[in-house]
Amino acid sequence: NIRTNDSTYKTVSGNINHIAIAFVPKADKFAITVGLLPYTNINYTFVQNFNTPETGAYRYGYEGKGSLYNVFAGGAYKIKSRINELDNFSIGLNLGYIFGKLSYQKLITFPDSVAAYSTRNLTTLNASSFSYTAGIQYRRRIYHNSDIKDERTDIYFIAGAYAGGGVKMNAKINNYWDRLQTNVNTGALEAIDTINAVYNQKTKLNMPVTVGGGVMFGNERFWMVGADFKYANWSSYTSPLDNDQLKDSWRISAGFQITPKYDDVRKYFGRIQYRLGGYYGKSEMQYNGNQLYEAGGTIGLGFPFKLTPSTGTLMNITADIGTRSVNNVPNAITEAYYRLTFGFVLNDAGWFFKRKFD
Repeated sequence: NIRTNDSTYKTVSGNINHIAIAFVPKADKFAITVGLLPYTNINYTFVQNFNTPETGAYRYGYEGKGSLYNVFAGGAYKIKSRINELDNFSIGLNLGYIFGKLSYQKLITFPDSVAAYSTRNLTTLNASSFSYTAGIQYRRRIYHNSDIKDERTDIYFIAGAYAGGGVKMNAKINNYWDRLQTNVNTGALEAIDTINAVYNQKTKLNMPVTVGGGVMFGNERFWMVGADFKYANWSSYTSPLDNDQLKDSWRISAGFQITPKYDDVRKYFGRIQYRLGGYYGKSEMQYNGNQLYEAGGTIGLGFPFKLTPSTGTLMNITADIGTRSVNNVPNAITEAYYRLTFGFVLNDAGWFFKRKFD
């Protein structure tokens, strides 16, 4: 829901968040992953109506659509401590390829004058680039009660950090201006001539560097609490389509999860994962020199399902309620969003094991 002082706008949309497959060729030592995830999605339509004594009624229309995707492959390696085998470091690297197409349209029309010429600007951007993300993680058991043989009583500390981005993305731009006139029979706008056109212009997009880090305490078989921080220097981003100066963005998030009894086969509700979280941050976008903020809360459930003795499935459902706007700025747009996410984790414990009998 998008709201201003004198109008509101509602829309519903959906997309695939990500698809990923992970393999563990060597248990507790090395893992690889491949996947596909959206890098960015654009889908908007805005209309502004004006009326002046000099020109009469006229209308501005803005439209954007398209997506960029990132297909990636990566690996991670665990390094165990020689002093304490329960302490370990993990290092990882993802390499990807970003590709896709974005389209933008700006249109000015005169609804009260059939004979007036309308003007349209169409811009398409085809982008492609390699990408990378590198990370490191440290894990340590900080509490263990040897008198109780229950793994849920162990408490672990995990800290991690990652960095990526900063690449120069290759792009080709098509940009042209044309004039349109209303067809008196159908009422549709039809192109009359092209004022200016540029095709397959090669350019570069300087993408921001993204860094982040987080900490977690607890035990995933009982309870976990954690927080993370993400930062991107969008002020260094450059593009031939850039109309506004972007700001550096950041977000801090925190969450909690509890599983009352992960191994209780008699009580299903005890094996459900219950989650609660929240976040706050500043967007790279700004309005009249003021940076947009974003805040929200999440609630989630993880439903386990046992398929066979060697496989298992976890279905995750998450509800996200948030808002995006500018503080203390008259006539600013305020957006309230409600996001529902469904996720499936499929596990097969029988891969990469050598069997004596088939």
